[in-house]
Amino acid sequence: MSVLKKPLSIMKKRKRTEKSKYKHQTTGDYCTCAAYVAEIMCIRNAEYKNVGHLSYKFWSKKPWDWTFKRQMFAANKIIESYGEEALVKAVHSSDLKSVFSLNHKKVLQVVSRYAIILKEQLNKKQNIEHSENASKRKKNFGRRSKLDKLRRLEQDGQEEA
Repeated sequence: MSVLKKPLSIMKKRKRTEKSKYKHQTTGDYCTCAAYVAEIMCIRNAEYKNVGHLSYKFWSKKPWDWTFKRQMFAANKIIESYGEEALVKAVHSSDLKSVFSLNHKKVLQVVSRYAIILKEQLNKKQNIEHSENASKRKKNFGRRSKLDKLRRLEQDGQEEA
C-alpha cells in the first residue's frame, strides 16, 4: 500500500506576522529576518560554487542544512546588536555583493554603518516641525479674487488699529 501525501497546494503556508514579515525566495512562505538573510547567503554561496539553484526547502537537506543554521546563528547575533532593517539593507547593498557568509569580517562594519545611517534618518524625521498656526496663505498667481481683496482690506484694518 502506498502512503497518501498531501499535494503542495493543500499544505498550509505560514501567515505574515510581526516576526515573519519576509518571504523565502525558494518557497514563498513567510519567515523571520534571520532565515531570510541566511537563505540569501546560501543562495550566493551556491552560485559562487556553481552548484546551481537550491532545491525546495534546501535547509532541511544535506549539505546545506548546517550552512543554513550557521548563517541563522550569525544573523540572529547581528540582529540583536544592530536591528533587522540595518542587516537587510546591508545584505542587499553593493558593499556585501561578493560576501558569501555573515561571519565575514566585512559584514559587521557595513551593518554598523547602515545602522548609523538609519538612526540619522529617524532623527531627521523626528526633527521636522509643523507649524499649527499658519499665518501666511498660499499666494495666487494672476487675478485676485474678491475674497482676496476683502482679506487684504481686513488685514490692513487690523494693522492700523
